[in-house]
Amino acid sequence: MRRLMLALCAALTAASPALAAPPIRACDVKLNVADQDPAGLNVRDAPDGKVIGALQAKNAWVQVHVTGDAGGWMRIDGAILYDDSLPDGEKSLSPGVGYVFASKLGVESLDSGAQVLSEPRQGAKLLLTAPLDTDKSPTVEVLGCDGVYIEVRVGKITGWTAGFCANQYTTCV
Repeated sequence: MRRLMLALCAALTAASPALAAPPIRACDVKLNVADQDPAGLNVRDAPDGKVIGALQAKNAWVQVHVTGDAGGWMRIDGAILYDDSLPDGEKSLSPGVGYVFASKLGVESLDSGAQVLSEPRQGAKLLLTAPLDTDKSPTVEVLGCDGVYIEVRVGKITGWTAGFCANQYTTCV
């Protein structure tokens, strides 16, 4: 019986098509590493692939350049640590091109008056306009990206915006 089960598993594995990688939407945005795990945010060689590095962001401002979105995984090609105590105020932490979970990245806030749209394009249906009072900015969860837009969840609303602030040193407007 055991041999039959092993043979059946082997046959099913050989007959099943290879799992296709999720398609990648091109992006060009800078987002903050929100993950405060002391071990750092794992950077992988592919979505759910081998770990090639970690970005240490505990009590620090680390920002990544996102070049693609692959179904909840963000492709990055660089990372910078911003710190006034550094000679130039910043230091490259880049492990090279890799992938991180979108949920581990974030922004400081939406810009005052930023529009959250139904699609990642100008002219799409308006879902929400960010409050003008930056003290009352809603919590923003980053879900993905497309071009210069990020997909966000603000309360119960999910949509797209290009009006976001990732700068931890100044107030964006």
